Amino acid sequence: MMNTLPKLPFEQSAIFLDFDGTLVDLKPTPDAVIVTDKVKNTLRQINRETNQASAIITGRSVDSLDSLLAMPEFKVSGSHGMQFRFGNSHTVNQHPDVVALPQSLLDECQLFCAEQQLLLEDKPLTLAIHYRDQPFKEQMVERFLNDVINRYSTLKLAVQNGKFIRELKPEFINKASALTYFMNCAEFEGRVPWYFGDDVTDEDAFKWVNNHHGVSVKIGEGASCANYRLESPDGVIEFFQAMLEKGGNQ
Repeated sequence: MMNTLPKLPFEQSAIFLDFDGTLVDLKPTPDAVIVTDKVKNTLRQINRETNQASAIITGRSVDSLDSLLAMPEFKVSGSHGMQFRFGNSHTVNQHPDVVALPQSLLDECQLFCAEQQLLLEDKPLTLAIHYRDQPFKEQMVERFLNDVINRYSTLKLAVQNGKFIRELKPEFINKASALTYFMNCAEFEGRVPWYFGDDVTDEDAFKWVNNHHGVSVKIGEGASCANYRLESPDGVIEFFQAMLEKGGNQ
C-alpha cells in the first residue's frame, strides 16, 4: 500500500467518500460529530469540479447525515447502500428490496442494550449497537446479534462489523452495491472511481473499485485491500485542497 496518491483529474473521476472517520474524526456518539466549514467548502468544490460526479456513501441514515452536513446538493447513499438521495433533492429513495425491521426485533435489541448500558442506533432500516465505551463487550454483542439472525432467518440479515459497532442489515446490501448503483447513473458513467474510507465497512467498496481499475484509499491504520493510505480525515481534506489548487491534473 502506498502513501503517495496519484494526481486526481476531477473531470475524469467519480469521487466517493465515507463520512465518519474519513471526512470527520470519530466521536463517542454519532451526534457528537462536528463538520467544519473547511470540510463543507471542500465538498462543494469537489462537487463542482467533478460536475456533480461525487457522493458520500455512509452507514448513517440520510437524515442523520443531513442534520450534520446540510448540503442537499451533494449526492448521498445512507445505511450502507439502502438509501439514496440525489443532489438538490429532499427525496430519499429506498432500495426496493429492503423492508423495515419488525417491532419485535427492535424491542429485543432495545432491551438488550438497556440491560448492558449500550447505545442502540435505529437508522431505521438497520439497527446498530455501539460499544466504544465498553469494548470488552464485543463478543457479547456479536453472540446476541448472531442469535437474532438465526431466530429471524427469513429476513436474511447479516452483521456488519465496524469500529466499536455491530449493525444488523440485509445480507445483500453493502457499500459496493451503492457504488454499482451510482456508477450506472449518467453523471458517473465512464469515469474512474475513487473511494475513500476508514473502516472494515469500506472494504467491499475498496474491492469493487480495485476490480474496476479505480483508486482506493484507506484512511488511518489497519489492514486493508485499498491501494493507498492517508493518515486521517485532515489528510483527506489536505489532499483534496492540494489537488484543487493544482487544478487536479497538472
